[in-house]
Amino acid sequence: MLHGPARAWSIVLMGLLCMVLSVVLLHRPPPEGPAVTPPPARPLTPEERRAMYRAWPLFEGWPLPQLPPETPVPGDEAPPPGDARRPDETPR
Repeated sequence: MLHGPARAWSIVLMGLLCMVLSVVLLHRPPPEGPAVTPPPARPLTPEERRAMYRAWPLFEGWPLPQLPPETPVPGDEAPPPGDARRPDETPR
């Protein structure tokens, strides 16, 4: 334990150190990092849409989430939602 003038000088020294560090750290601009550009947005494939909920059985008793409505992609010729037949099946 310091007593007398040694204690006073240690308090002054710690105060000066704190002031210098705060000036250096607060007034210096942060270093420039590389610009991160997000990847271009694309529609999710059906497999990617199902993969979001692959671990859901771990949360038994929780309500199941509903998939967001699919947005049609221009130029994509998908069968209507009510037609569940395979393309090679012929109607009987």
